[in-house]
Amino acid sequence: MTLFDVVSHQRRFVYLAVAVISAAGVWAAISLPSAVYPELTFSRITVVAQGSTLGARQVVFSLTRPLEEAVSVVPGVTRVRSHSIRGAAEIQITFAPGTDMTYALQLVRARVAQVAGGLPPDLDMEVERLTPSLFPILSYNLEGGDAAALYDLARYEIKPLLSRVPGVGRVDVQGSDIREIEVIADPARLAGQGLDYGDLADAIRQAITVQAVGRVAQDYRQYLIVTDQEAHTVDDIGAVVVRNGLRVRDLAAVQLGTEDHVRIIAGDGKPAALLNITRQIGGNSVAIADSVARIVATLAPTLPPGVHLKAVYDQAALVREAVRSVRDAMLVGAALAVIVLLLFLRHGRITAISATSIPLTLAATVFVMSRIGQTFNLMTLGAMAIAIGLVIDDAVVITENITRHLLLAGPAGRQGAIRAAVQELIWPVTTSTITTVVVFLPLGLLQGVVGQFFAALATTLTVAVLVSLVLALTIIPLLSEQFVTAHEVAPVAAGPLAPVQRALDGWGPRYERALAAVLHHPRRVGLTALVLVLAGLALWRFVGTGFLPEMDEGAFVLD
Repeated sequence: MTLFDVVSHQRRFVYLAVAVISAAGVWAAISLPSAVYPELTFSRITVVAQGSTLGARQVVFSLTRPLEEAVSVVPGVTRVRSHSIRGAAEIQITFAPGTDMTYALQLVRARVAQVAGGLPPDLDMEVERLTPSLFPILSYNLEGGDAAALYDLARYEIKPLLSRVPGVGRVDVQGSDIREIEVIADPARLAGQGLDYGDLADAIRQAITVQAVGRVAQDYRQYLIVTDQEAHTVDDIGAVVVRNGLRVRDLAAVQLGTEDHVRIIAGDGKPAALLNITRQIGGNSVAIADSVARIVATLAPTLPPGVHLKAVYDQAALVREAVRSVRDAMLVGAALAVIVLLLFLRHGRITAISATSIPLTLAATVFVMSRIGQTFNLMTLGAMAIAIGLVIDDAVVITENITRHLLLAGPAGRQGAIRAAVQELIWPVTTSTITTVVVFLPLGLLQGVVGQFFAALATTLTVAVLVSLVLALTIIPLLSEQFVTAHEVAPVAAGPLAPVQRALDGWGPRYERALAAVLHHPRRVGLTALVLVLAGLALWRFVGTGFLPEMDEGAFVLD
């Protein structure tokens, strides 16, 4: 029993399987995340410690060096680099390729926590993996008011709403003016009472800290007693008792102020608060942007008069444009491929059967992509665009061979002709497809970021080519058996394709004569090929190189 006999006996199952997988692919295409590039994993972790009052030299010895020594013993670390400035330090930890970065992040955080007790007090520590998702995909300016009021509105009202959006990783708020209560101590008064700045700061810290001071058991329940001493006004701070009845207002001037200006946030030359929105790893940039836009539209009527949110950066627009461009290129390529098939096959029904492999292959490929965690990005979409020209080859070869056998067998031996045509090409078509696979598949074995880029392309292209092989050996023969007859494959004598038939028939003898002439001069052909190869090698050194092509997002960033 041949492969065609098995497929023919299981005709309904084959049609059902192809229909279900294609429908699943269409559904996956609707929900698959979109991004500019594949989801990348860098073998690097960043530790940022800031908030100290020490100078750069003291930071090196009391902060940077202990952290370097702590993280350098984490398994897989290949390099540790640090950068120290006044009051802060940044440490870049590079790991060997193939390291489990989730586990490495846990180990680094554990090592940092172990040495945190010996570091300067009141430090803000951040330990994060370096991933593209750390960079904002959306930025909004809150404009139309006082800088400090805008920051408070963005920080305490807008940020919580945006943080709830599915897929949002972090919402950072920046402002020029951030309100604070300033305590300006009088050195003479402190010295007269035998106090110093540390005593004053400790007294304020202890007085305004929320603490649990006891428990009460009642009715089989235990209640926790918490003291609420949070300071809300300048008078609350001024009334804090420091020692022996002395209050803060007796030793210092307490007033409303703002933090030291270390940045200026403005929109169109006016004060503003900036909200930077990052996505989680695997988040859908387009879906996040749409959800945030709906929240912004809902918030607009509730904002104070004159205050409005303005989008200043939207990566989703770039993603949409990139996806739209590649999608249009795929559609144009598919249409041109069908036109070329129609001109050379010269039969509408045969062309339609061969062309069905394109949408069926793409739908099945998208389904497999969704199962293995791929996304729509420039690499996967580019692979699908390349695959359009490859996936149709198997279907055309099978269909053309079926046509030839039908012409030779006539109406009587129709099923036998299809059986013989498929059986004749099983191994040649399979070998040809596997050859294409082994060319692209090694690209996925590259290491590092380059390997992650090409893995998306190689995996998508390999899946598409293998799916096209399966379809060419199953669904294409079934459709040919059902819709193609000896009459359908007869030479075209009339109609719009008849001139094409005559032109191709006329070019056949000319091609034969040209090929014979070339074969009679093998040395000249070989010399010409050698000259072209040498010219290519000579010009190769003048071709520029780069990791990624230049991409213009229509904006610039000054950092």
